[in-house]
Amino acid sequence: MKLAFWRKSAATAVADAPAPAPRRLDSAWVEMPLTILSWFLPSSAVVVGALGQIALAIVLLLVALGVWLRLWRGRLRRQRRT
Repeated sequence: MKLAFWRKSAATAVADAPAPAPRRLDSAWVEMPLTILSWFLPSSAVVVGALGQIALAIVLLLVALGVWLRLWRGRLRRQRRT
């Protein structure tokens, strides 16, 4: 492929272009969301207490599910025997 003398090849055009300066992240962009979250999130003791309540609810739900399954399977066994 023959190019005119006033046109630069793609390789030459890329090589002549200056390298972009590396962009640095401004620290305000990191600190701002954390500051906003700290306004809306309660203290750590409240968070730990809420997570404890959720964990307790899950454990009690699993126990209730186990009891319900045991009663249901026992009822099915009794129905099969008769």
